[in-house]
Amino acid sequence: MVFVAVKGKDTLVNDNYYKDGLAINQKLEQDQLADELNLRPFVSVDAQGLVLLRFDGGAPDAPFLKLKLVHPTVGEQDIIIQLLPTDQGYMGNLPPQLSGRWYLDLYANDESWRIREEVSLPLVERQLNAL
Repeated sequence: MVFVAVKGKDTLVNDNYYKDGLAINQKLEQDQLADELNLRPFVSVDAQGLVLLRFDGGAPDAPFLKLKLVHPTVGEQDIIIQLLPTDQGYMGNLPPQLSGRWYLDLYANDESWRIREEVSLPLVERQLNAL
C-alpha cells in the first residue's frame, strides 16, 4: 500500500487552484464562442482509428482542427491529433482499437473555440453539441 501511495501519482489532483480557475474561465469562453458560431459537427471514429468530422451547415475556415481525446481518469492516456480538411470533411487517425469512455475536445486551430462531448468509442456518427 505504501508503494502505491508513493509511486502512484494522482493526475487528477492539482495544487495550483488559482491557475486552474483562470483556465476554467477561458474554457467557458471557448465553449460560448462555439455556441455563438452555431457549429454543428458530426463525428465518427471507426475501430481502425479513422476519425471523420463533418459540419452540418457552415464549416469553419481553418487549415486544420485539433481533436483531443481526454481519458476521464488517466491523464497519460490523453491523445491530441490534427484533423486535416478533405472533400469528405476533416479527417485524422487515432491509435486503433480505442474503446471505452472518453471526452472529445474539438478545437479551432487557433483554439478560439471548443466543443466538448463525452463519448464511448468506437463511435458511430454522432452530433457534438457545445456544452
